[in-house]
Amino acid sequence: MTTSGEFGALVVLRAKQGEFAALHAVDGRADVERLQPLLEFIPNGTAPAGQLDEVEAVARRLHGLGRAIMVDAAEVAGASGFGPGPAGALGELADRLAHPVGLFDEQVPVPFVPVVRDAATDAELAGLGRLCHELGAGGALRIRTAAAERVGLLLDRLRVEPGELDLIVDLGYLPELPARVVERAAAAVDVAAGCGPFRSVSVLSGSIPRSLDRTSLWAQPRVEERLWRALAEDGRSGLRFGDYGVAHPVIGDSWGGKHVALRYSCPDHWLYSRERQPVPDGAAEAEGGRARTVRSVCRNLVESDEYAGPDFSWGDRNILDAAEGRGSGLGATSKPPAFATSHHLAYLADRAA
Repeated sequence: MTTSGEFGALVVLRAKQGEFAALHAVDGRADVERLQPLLEFIPNGTAPAGQLDEVEAVARRLHGLGRAIMVDAAEVAGASGFGPGPAGALGELADRLAHPVGLFDEQVPVPFVPVVRDAATDAELAGLGRLCHELGAGGALRIRTAAAERVGLLLDRLRVEPGELDLIVDLGYLPELPARVVERAAAAVDVAAGCGPFRSVSVLSGSIPRSLDRTSLWAQPRVEERLWRALAEDGRSGLRFGDYGVAHPVIGDSWGGKHVALRYSCPDHWLYSRERQPVPDGAAEAEGGRARTVRSVCRNLVESDEYAGPDFSWGDRNILDAAEGRGSGLGATSKPPAFATSHHLAYLADRAA
């Protein structure tokens, strides 16, 4: 089992079908040794029971590969169906993972790393602190830059030693990187980390906009990479990189748009492939308009110089299959994020090697 805190990159993923598919496709122990997934329960996704089922399945699968996932339930705190008490969905998940799924299942209990936000109430801090101790994998403290001064107080109320916690300094959405943002991030990391030593310290941010406004193929700088480099080059050795996968950092309402997009991670930029779905004309078709548009955005990517090749990840193999007329079920809205997330996980694992 990989020791908690031993990873090169952190990725925040939503409890959604595309992200789950990408995580289930991870099949290399070396990948999860370098990569720390953090799963977020979301208020606007599938039913609570469905989200719990999927997170449980991912926790069991990655534990079998040697990685205890981080899980954050702050967005659904107090929401009906996710679990009672201050630990909420995390307490419910712990109960599920304490039992085997079959007669010959010996992987119990399955540990995970509870995530604590800086906005947690005193009751939540106490409950999550107890859960960190009970699960035996420590915890993660996720703070905004404005809360760096409160880390000492949070630790007192959580009652978990810093050496058993992964510190995550979360800057959220960063469309650009002016000097003041780097300075604010540096100050927050220094102040918060000064309450340690922590098991690990990560800086988390994301630059993908909520919606894309162009079609065809174009690039955008990866601001999150630039922020991490600026901090690391300023002498903060050991600082871990963190991002939000291929999603906008702020959870929003899900809605079906008229376009299909692939968000593809490259070493210093995002590559976006986006096309509009055709207007239905009522004629019988062998394949729906959305599926054909998925093939088109995949073809744009495969024909570019940025495509990593089919051996890079499960998602890259599926992108090539779609571009060349193979594959099925491409009309599902979860397909593009599944392919893109799979590529991104492989990218982060390779980056952290």
